[in-house]
Amino acid sequence: MLRALMLVAALLPGAVDAAPRPTTGLLAKNGPLPATIPLQIRTDTGHDFSVALSDPATDAPVISGYLRGGEFFRLLVPPGTYRVTIAAGQPDDWQGIDTGFSDGMQTELTLDFDIRADRRQGHQMTVAIVDGGLRVSDRRDQVICQIADWDSVQKEYTAGRRTPLRYLDQSLTTRSRFCD
Repeated sequence: MLRALMLVAALLPGAVDAAPRPTTGLLAKNGPLPATIPLQIRTDTGHDFSVALSDPATDAPVISGYLRGGEFFRLLVPPGTYRVTIAAGQPDDWQGIDTGFSDGMQTELTLDFDIRADRRQGHQMTVAIVDGGLRVSDRRDQVICQIADWDSVQKEYTAGRRTPLRYLDQSLTTRSRFCD
C-alpha cells in the first residue's frame, strides 16, 4: 500500500514540487538601500503575478514581490534604475521564489525610481493578460511629495537666573502625500 501511494505521488506532476502560495506582498529584498519609492500594480482576478526588480548591468536581484490577482499591490523600491520582470501564472503553478511559475508568461521593462529634492518618483501600472500574453498598460508616474512641518514652542529657562532665558524649542516632522 505504501509503495502504491509513493508511486501515485511521483506520477502527479507538480504535486511534490509546488511551493505554498505566498500572500500578496514582499518576497525578498537584497541590498542596503532603503525601499521608499512606490511601485503600484493593478491586475484582474484569475492569475497570480510575481514582480522582480534586478540591476540591468549585473542582473543581481534587488527586490521581489508576489501579487494575488485582483488584490491591491504596492511595493516600496530602493532608488535606482531596474529591470522589472513581471510573470503571471495559475496560483497552483507557483514553484517558489527562485523558479517562479512552472507554466506562465512574463514581460520585462526598465524603469527609473528617483528621489528629486522633496519628491519620490515611482510608477503605477495595470497588468493584464491579453490574447494569451502579458500586457502592461496605463503606466504612469506615481509621485510622493515630502512636506516638512516645523513645530515651535516658546519656552523659558529660569533656574538660578534673575532674567529668564527665552528660547524656541523646535521639532521637525515630515509627512507624505501623493502629488502631481
